[in-house]
Amino acid sequence: MNPAFKGVLVLAAVAVVIAGAPLLWPSLSALQADLDELRTLLIRAEIWRDANPTLSLLSFVLIIGLGASLPIPVIVPMSLIGGAVFGFWLALVLVLAGTMMAAILTFLSGRYWLNGPVRRVMGSRADRLDARVAENGLLALLSLRLTPGLPFFVLNLLSGLSRMTMRGYAAVTALGVLPNTAILVGAGTQIAEIERVRDIVGPRIIAIVALLAVFPWVARWAARRLRR
Repeated sequence: MNPAFKGVLVLAAVAVVIAGAPLLWPSLSALQADLDELRTLLIRAEIWRDANPTLSLLSFVLIIGLGASLPIPVIVPMSLIGGAVFGFWLALVLVLAGTMMAAILTFLSGRYWLNGPVRRVMGSRADRLDARVAENGLLALLSLRLTPGLPFFVLNLLSGLSRMTMRGYAAVTALGVLPNTAILVGAGTQIAEIERVRDIVGPRIIAIVALLAVFPWVARWAARRLRR
């Protein structure tokens, strides 16, 4: 199927879902009540943030850094929360800092703690992994970062088990996670602005959701081009 046609289908599906979401809820009043509760939680988070500026920043980064260094899916929800509570630019920096912390911690665990035992289990496959990394390891890593084919934790761990350099791994990881992080944080900023049911079908919300849907296709196309 033509990639452009796939993109059109995805956009059409996104439009249908967004337009029909309020109708699929038990009732508009129930949806509005949930939005009011979400708004109250965000206000409380902002009050705590203002009262504890340093603690809130450090806590946010540590939750991502320590959580994502384990097989715990915290990056997506924390990116949305960060955008809603801290705003786009500050949240983008914080999420990237936490993501890089997690990536480096897991990489180092694979490199210095689990390397020996896992390589003994892998046997000759470890040598084949090293050969592939030597050939196009950084390019393959960038492709996987842009179009996640492996869980974040697993990819970080495998990178540490390989012969990939720490400097190259960190640079490619930062570049690879930046686009999707920016989209998720941007989505969080828009969630913070939803006050009424009608806001759900606003142009900004539609644009963000469409971008979330289309980006994997664009990234997959870009990854194929890079491999060539």
